[in-house]
Amino acid sequence: MITPPTEESMARTAAALQVLASWVASPPTAESLAVVRQQQWLDGWPMEHTHVCRAGLDLLAKSAAEGEEEAAIRADHAGLVGGPGRVAVHPYESVHRSAEGLLFDEQTLEVRACYAEFGLAAPHRNRAPDDHLALELEFVSTLASRWIDAEGTSERERIADGIDGFLQLHLFQWAPHFFDALGRAAGTHFYHGVALLGVDTLVQMGAGTRESPAA
Repeated sequence: MITPPTEESMARTAAALQVLASWVASPPTAESLAVVRQQQWLDGWPMEHTHVCRAGLDLLAKSAAEGEEEAAIRADHAGLVGGPGRVAVHPYESVHRSAEGLLFDEQTLEVRACYAEFGLAAPHRNRAPDDHLALELEFVSTLASRWIDAEGTSERERIADGIDGFLQLHLFQWAPHFFDALGRAAGTHFYHGVALLGVDTLVQMGAGTRESPAA
């Protein structure tokens, strides 16, 4: 977890995780892609601009400079994580961590319980696994925002413990590997850049030193 957590660091983390979650869940629309490609947006990426972070942002800029079209990025997302059919990198924790690589395994139920502890639930419970990476990223983002709103109350400690426990027991156990694999399989500069930003964000949150996805 961010140490020591501050309102600024929590706000930056919440914003970065929300963006990453949206790109894992679905490819950017033409409108959002136009926003992301503005230099002001790239310069304003909320996490510290480390070497790996800058490399990721440079790839998003390269995607624009070389004219990667929305359709190509959408197709890349489908082949990487979105389906239909076989995907290059499964976006579910249970597939990465269960002994037999199964969906809806024990990790799914553990993640569901973590959500429930804070009054949250996956939007398609029992129809789609709760441990999709986008949902896990959104969960931590939501808790970070709640931590900010809980200023001056005892709830802050409970939220901080919830974030730390979820990171250590779930997100840090597999998400860095996911983003590593995403970078190696990406067919567009855009999703290679997303992979680098994902790895770097997790490292800045305390996931430890990791190799960045292949350049």
